[in-house]
Amino acid sequence: MSAPFLQATGLTKVFRHKTGFFARPTSQLAVNAISLDLAARERIGVVGESGSGKSTLGRLLLGLTEPTGGDVCFEGVNHKRRQADDWRAFRIRTALVQQNPLSALNPQMSIGQQIAEGLLVHRITDRAGADERVAAMLERVGLSSAMMNRYPHQMSGGQRQRVVIARALILDPKLVVFDEAVSALDVSVQAQVVALLRSLWQELDLAYVFITHDLRIVRYLVDRIAVMYLGRIVETGDIRSVYEWPRHPYTRALLASVPSMDPTVRNIEPPIKGELDTSAISKGCAFRSRCPFALDKCATETPELRAVASQQTACHRAEEFPQAIAPQSAVTQKEMAL
Repeated sequence: MSAPFLQATGLTKVFRHKTGFFARPTSQLAVNAISLDLAARERIGVVGESGSGKSTLGRLLLGLTEPTGGDVCFEGVNHKRRQADDWRAFRIRTALVQQNPLSALNPQMSIGQQIAEGLLVHRITDRAGADERVAAMLERVGLSSAMMNRYPHQMSGGQRQRVVIARALILDPKLVVFDEAVSALDVSVQAQVVALLRSLWQELDLAYVFITHDLRIVRYLVDRIAVMYLGRIVETGDIRSVYEWPRHPYTRALLASVPSMDPTVRNIEPPIKGELDTSAISKGCAFRSRCPFALDKCATETPELRAVASQQTACHRAEEFPQAIAPQSAVTQKEMAL
């Protein structure tokens, strides 16, 4: 049996902070023993509130942040065993699309220069060849090749996002991590970028991790979903199964908070109350302080991911929840157009 295209095992990241010379260092557990597999050409969505560890997980998968514990293997090679040449080859085959396209672009370089930079740094082609490939890539993402000489401030937010995507795809990577790639855009532009990503995935031999807090959008872009809460995956499964019958209270609350365009649909799930409580991580279920279904057991026993129906869920009461949630899987034509 061949190894997964991308495999994370027991991935953990602890950030240590020191606020003053005499202050005692503090620790923040951002990613907590996550194991995750991704097949070639598979699309997975990572969702959760701000502060749940989604972006840190994406950076760990790409080797941009060093883990405190655990392993990441890409195409059978462990990040910990990579030498300089291995990292160079890995950078060619992977890419990151950052959240804010304006801050991700250099204001002093033209669009063409920034997209071509990877080609020239890795010596894949000369300047003339790079310009030709940049022009073709701009057309591919729905922009005119005449925009090569423009600067970021001369473009709209949607155009800048397309430029960032073009820069990520110019080296023909096999894995791309999209970190809140559409959150900074208005709804109409989001729809255009979502349609672009769907068409690019169909055209290219590409797998991607789509990180977002927007469950309204992620359903159109991924095959599988992983719900994160305070550094842990609390539920995962194929997108249709999770949306039709979420088995974790946190997933149910997140889905119930997504507005429906159908006026006859009413959500009856309890809303999420309170804020993220990092003090609850050490023992028991981290979501218990905000969960209306918590038991005494939830404060003493940490639930592990286990198979429940067609997905995996980390909840002691997963089998008890009925399919009493707004039908998120019922997609209307208006919703498909976002």
